[in-house]
Amino acid sequence: MKLKHNVDFIKKDTVAIFVKVEKEQPKVCTFDKEYIDLFNSMVKDKYYTISTPFAFAFSKNTRVIYITYKEVKNYMYETWKCAGASLIKIMKDLHISDIEVDMAELFAEIGSMESYEQFCLGMLLASYSFNNYLGEKRLKDKTEIKNILLVSEHKKDTENAIVRASQIAKNIFWTRDMVNEPSNVINSLTFIERAKKVAEKKKITVFILDEKQLKTQNMNGILGVNAGSKNPPRLFVAQYKNPKAKKHVVLVGKGITFDTGGMSLKPSDAMLGMKDDMAGAAAVCGALFLIADRNLKANVTVICPLTDNKTGSGAINPGDILKMHNGVTVEVVNTDAEGRLILADALSYGIKKYKPDYIIDIATLTGACSIALGKYATGLLSTDEKLANIIKDAGNDTYERVWELPLFEEYKESIKSDIADIKNTGGREAGTITAGQFLSYFTEGSKWAHLDIACTSYSNVTEKYTSKGATGVGVYLLAKTVEKIAENG
Repeated sequence: MKLKHNVDFIKKDTVAIFVKVEKEQPKVCTFDKEYIDLFNSMVKDKYYTISTPFAFAFSKNTRVIYITYKEVKNYMYETWKCAGASLIKIMKDLHISDIEVDMAELFAEIGSMESYEQFCLGMLLASYSFNNYLGEKRLKDKTEIKNILLVSEHKKDTENAIVRASQIAKNIFWTRDMVNEPSNVINSLTFIERAKKVAEKKKITVFILDEKQLKTQNMNGILGVNAGSKNPPRLFVAQYKNPKAKKHVVLVGKGITFDTGGMSLKPSDAMLGMKDDMAGAAAVCGALFLIADRNLKANVTVICPLTDNKTGSGAINPGDILKMHNGVTVEVVNTDAEGRLILADALSYGIKKYKPDYIIDIATLTGACSIALGKYATGLLSTDEKLANIIKDAGNDTYERVWELPLFEEYKESIKSDIADIKNTGGREAGTITAGQFLSYFTEGSKWAHLDIACTSYSNVTEKYTSKGATGVGVYLLAKTVEKIAENG
């Protein structure tokens, strides 16, 4: 889809006008008495003020679509993102491939440059679809949106909004694509190939720890989870540096490219969606690419531990003990609690090697988070109040909202082991919190935050600007967090 700007209408075939109302039903008409009556009724509407004589701008056969939108309470940016997304939905429903949007009134309502950017972002995000494996017949059945022309006198503002929104959308799309790909396409090696290809174009430095190096570093969490797999484990590290940076942020993303549960085998219905268990790794890479596109004034290092979790003859068993990168011993009581094992090595490695100002990990870690928060909020746990507040603010700005859970010391009792320092799960109660407490053993003394996206990384329905499948959550949130750290951290 191409999103462009022009100061005048060109085709005058199908034109969209946005109207702020309480109901969300679009109205369609042509330039005739019906149009004039509807136009005049809109002039009187208390939500609508007229500064441009639309009727003089359009030809007799122009089809006019009035797209209604309403305010999302307390979230102005989300209002504009949803307004933009509603245009895409209508174009798909009415099989419209090209449209011109009269921005005169909408621009007056929007009021700020960032709101305009969010409007463009809503259109772009809603246009996404994952079609890599559809045949020709299925592709023909889908409406292809080709061109959206934003008609406005505000040339510079419109073009800037399109560019900035396109930067965000492009990197969210990359992340969605990675998560939507099946596990017979994306594994530890192919993940690196795709990420490295993008990183090199953005002058992001990349280096990889292979199996031999992981052994040298005593990363037995990653090696243990990988022991049942035919695909080799890897630690992917990518660095963006800005000469004006005052802060260094490390982002760690869980990269389980498929999770069977290991020897603690999942039931078949729970295994079906497990290709998305690398959504954290994809998100931190997408965020890094966006940070580079925006040239943010921070140094950012991304670390992705990559493996799948299979049941091969060498797989670890419940009851096995692993000595982690930082020397902490872990009793593996459940091999399906594997994400925290690979994150533990990556977190302690990142802290020891880079000594960052802040470290944030993001992972599809616990089903318990889905039970607690559903699909509308990401779980947040943190050892630093300032960092937690920055992430909360970034979540409100991007509408990738987070909800903080406690890290009370008492929760550590659940993960104490009789035969090792800790065990890798504390049972069903407070599962998200005890998983966070497990990770805290590998982040001691650091300003650290953990984001559990098990509930937000994937959507079972298409709604607003999210298509069914991977959401790309974390990309925008983490980039906005780094932006705030660079400005105020």
